[in-house]
Amino acid sequence: MTDQNRRTGAVDGLDGPLDVSPARILHGINALLYNKAFGLVLILLTGLLSFIGVLLPQKPPGVADDPERQAAWLDTVRETVGGWTPVLDALGFFTMFSSVPFLIVMGLLAASIIACTAHRVPILWKAARHPHTRVKDRFFDVAGLRTRFPSREGVDETIQVVIADARRHGMRAVVDDRGPGRSVYLDRNAWMPFGTAVAHVAFVVIMAGFVVSTLTGFRDDQFTLTVGHPREVGHGTTLVAEAREFRDTYYDNGAPKDYVADLVLRDGDRVVAEQEVRINSPLGHDGVMFHQAYFGVAAVMQVSDASGTVVLDGGVPLEWSTQDKMFTYGHVPLSDGTVLYVIGAASGRTGTGIAPGQVKIELYQGEQTTPIASSLLDMGVATKVGQHTFTFVREQQFTGMIVRRDPGAPIVWVGFTLLVVGTCMTMFFRHQRLWVRVTEDEQGTLVRMASPDRRDSGFTRFVTDLVERVSTRLASTDERKVTDD
Repeated sequence: MTDQNRRTGAVDGLDGPLDVSPARILHGINALLYNKAFGLVLILLTGLLSFIGVLLPQKPPGVADDPERQAAWLDTVRETVGGWTPVLDALGFFTMFSSVPFLIVMGLLAASIIACTAHRVPILWKAARHPHTRVKDRFFDVAGLRTRFPSREGVDETIQVVIADARRHGMRAVVDDRGPGRSVYLDRNAWMPFGTAVAHVAFVVIMAGFVVSTLTGFRDDQFTLTVGHPREVGHGTTLVAEAREFRDTYYDNGAPKDYVADLVLRDGDRVVAEQEVRINSPLGHDGVMFHQAYFGVAAVMQVSDASGTVVLDGGVPLEWSTQDKMFTYGHVPLSDGTVLYVIGAASGRTGTGIAPGQVKIELYQGEQTTPIASSLLDMGVATKVGQHTFTFVREQQFTGMIVRRDPGAPIVWVGFTLLVVGTCMTMFFRHQRLWVRVTEDEQGTLVRMASPDRRDSGFTRFVTDLVERVSTRLASTDERKVTDD
């Protein structure tokens, strides 16, 4: 124990002051992030959460924003998951890829990749700009790829022939005159190891693209438009969409051949886009894409409250089917919180109690499963049910579309491009190194070449060709000298 420890009462420095400076803390965090074991744990956690997300049912787009649809969806999931349903829902496992745990793990993984890349870049830079040019003599006896041959020329002449040939074939030459003899370090593709850094950055860019899409984009797989009835797109946009016309054609066997919606988009009173939308011909405007997905029949309804104010004047798409396939139905909330269900007989079904030209309506309050009122409506006849008056105006076609905005897609494509570039740099343009030493021995001049890159068959052939060219060149030089003499 030192005198200082005796005076302060510290035991082996354990009772000394703890360094909690910001620099020390940041250094510790950085060391943790580029730790390989920590990175492996994050990769395993990402894989586990992704597996859970694939294994468990995920909420369809738009369900989380609609309490009624969410409650109905959770009821269907409860049949499979059981009592764990509320727990898994609270943890975000039914929206795994946008849940807080998943985003935290992905954020840590991105930070770990950045830290590892930042830690490795200076090493790559030093290897490219200031390579290790000097090796021990034993290296030329144990390297995976090695060769030696004599030269009748002097050391200086021989090394110059080697350097000139290497440079003619695209290699960099760095001379080392520290002895013994003369040495030169040869390499090519010195910057290609940076491909690993590019690939690592690519993963971060791809993850950033997915996060941007998750947090700022949207996707609605069930955006329905009744022909002739405009509807707000929502999702933070000011767009209003309208299907002016819908056409469907069929093959002789009854299979759908083509279906197309004449779609127009307005922003206020201004038409901003219009197009005939097919399956593979979406309409796009300001990053919002409209894809044709499905179609069916809607019931055009007019609903007024007790004061005579019209609270609904539009189509209710009958896009859902009962389990027995006897009925089709759709639903829409009314201004007082009541949910209106409109029910029709499925195509080709008889004995349903709903005749052609009729629909049945049911009114539900809140999350109740029993209707508070119901009635059978004839087309064109106003019928008072509860506090509202309902009129079934007519049947009309509707088109179902997938509406999405994916602002992260360009970022993801940039990431994939970087990934391809980085992978190609690493796999197809390997950093190839060769150490050459020329020394005098009892029999004249000895040329030794060695490289640790024995597994690279292409480089092995290159070195073989280099040796053949250099030895031939040296031999021809010697012959010319003899002839001159």
